[in-house]
Formats: sequence, structure tokens, C-alpha cells
Amino acid sequence: MKKRRKSLSKKIVVTIIIILAVLIILAAAFIFYKLTALNSSINDPLDRKHSELRDKPLKDGEPISIVLFGIDSDEVRGSEHGGQRSDSIVLLSINPKDKETEMISVPRDTHAKIVGKGTEEKINHAYAYGGSDMAVKSVEKLMNVPIDHYAAINMDGVSKFIDEINGIDVVSNANFNVKGYSFEKGKKYHMDGKEALAFMRSRKEAGAGGDEGRQARQQLVIEAVAKKLLNPSSIPKINSIFNAIEDNVKTDLSLTELNDIRSDYKNAQKNVKRHTLNGENTLGKDGLYYFYPSDNDQIIKDYKANLNLK
Repeated sequence: MKKRRKSLSKKIVVTIIIILAVLIILAAAFIFYKLTALNSSINDPLDRKHSELRDKPLKDGEPISIVLFGIDSDEVRGSEHGGQRSDSIVLLSINPKDKETEMISVPRDTHAKIVGKGTEEKINHAYAYGGSDMAVKSVEKLMNVPIDHYAAINMDGVSKFIDEINGIDVVSNANFNVKGYSFEKGKKYHMDGKEALAFMRSRKEAGAGGDEGRQARQQLVIEAVAKKLLNPSSIPKINSIFNAIEDNVKTDLSLTELNDIRSDYKNAQKNVKRHTLNGENTLGKDGLYYFYPSDNDQIIKDYKANLNLK
């Protein structure tokens, strides 16, 4: 009788081990499938080996320059095949050794040369005309800094993405009301996707601070999202996060490269210096209003210094 019980117990243990092994294999296969599908969906390489403002490709762990494009997915423009404009443009120079990040917001209405089209107009048109290649080259021309990689994020998808990571914590930079939300300068808010999108897009409301205030809020939201993604609490939501990324992100980086950046450069996130370009909004010769940058030598110098460039 005892032998039969031992035999039965042994069979139960073996069965449980087999079931667990199968579940682990299935989970690993699912993650591999999701990673492969995600990498294929979001990866959109640039037509070059490296930035024309660098002599050679970067080595692992060297300071890196990345541009983030917040893409305005307008339904009317989409139906007319008018292309997607970059509603926000943020440059990041990340130095893992010095543990510093320089962040510069470029106003979407900045008057700039559109490289490859031969025109001078608003910088946010570059993405609509020629996608990431033209946008990256145009920002490089405008700022005279190398851009090693890019990531383009659909602004309409930001709300969904933030909801998937259970919201973000942001300290408001101004006192203003927008779309039923009230924000007080210096106060921390736990925002869902809808609130965060209203917060970062506000510019015309009283107290919002115009384009400069909006650019600062875009930087705050970017930082908050990055911090949340590095938090272990996001791991259980990995599948839904993958789905949100798959539908709303394009980048020249592979998932392996993105993971390397997350690992190698995460400490630089602790010391972020935020900048917005100096200049003025005024009427151009074509009758349209533009932002004309001026007196930004020190900002650009600091950005390059963080890349160990002169």
C-alpha cells in the first residue's frame, strides 16, 4: 500500500514538472514570437551607415544622440495622403560615463532647410515629405549636431501606451486648465493616457506658456514614461505594452539595440538637463508664422560636449 502511494505521489510530481516545463516552453516561444513580430513591425532603418557628422559608427557605450519625433496622425491629412507631420521634436544626447542627458526641444514651426526637398519651411514638414530619413537629415542640418538614431511615436497612440503602463507621475510646470483638467505648478499628478496627452499638448490655454510651455511638458512626459518602463512593475504588462508599441512606434534601432541602450544608458537618466531653443515667432516672407531660432550657441555647445564633441 505504501509503495503504491509513493508511486502515485511520484507520478503526480513528474506530471507537475512536465506541465511546468511545457508552460515555460510555451511562454518562451510566445515571447520569442512577440519579440520577432514586434521587431519586424517597428524597425525602419535609415538610409545610411552612420551620421554624416560622424567619422565612423559609434562603439557600444559611447555617448549617443537620439531624436524623438512625436507624430501628429491627423485623419484628414491621412485620408488625403498628406503625410504625417512631427508634432514634437526632442533631441537627446546621452552620456553613460558622465551619467548626464542633455534634452533639447525643437519647436515644430521652426524655419529650416528641408534636406532633400530644397525648400525652407517649417521643420515639422520634413517628416511628412520624406519620413524619418528627411526628418533626421533636416534636424541635423538645423542644429549642426550628429543624430545617431531616431524613434517616431504616434501621438494618438501615446494615450493608449500610458494606460498600458498604468499611468505616469508628472509634476506640473504651470497653472492652467485644459479639457476639464486643472493643473497647479509644482504639484505631482498621476496621469492616465488621456490626461497626459491633454497636459503635453496644451499651449494656447491661459497660463500654459505657449509653445515653450508645451515643449517643457513634452519633455516631462517623455521622462516619466522612460522611468516607468525601467520599473519592474511594468513586466506583468509586457504583452499589452508590446501591442501598444507595435501599433505606434517606428525606429531604426532593433530590439536588441534598444535593450542595450536601456541597460547601458539608464543611469544617465538620473541627471537630465532640459532646454528649449531661444528665438522668436514672427511672420515670414510667405505670409506664414515661423519660429526663428537665435542665440543657441551655448545650448548646442553643451549638447555636443555631452557627446564628447567640440
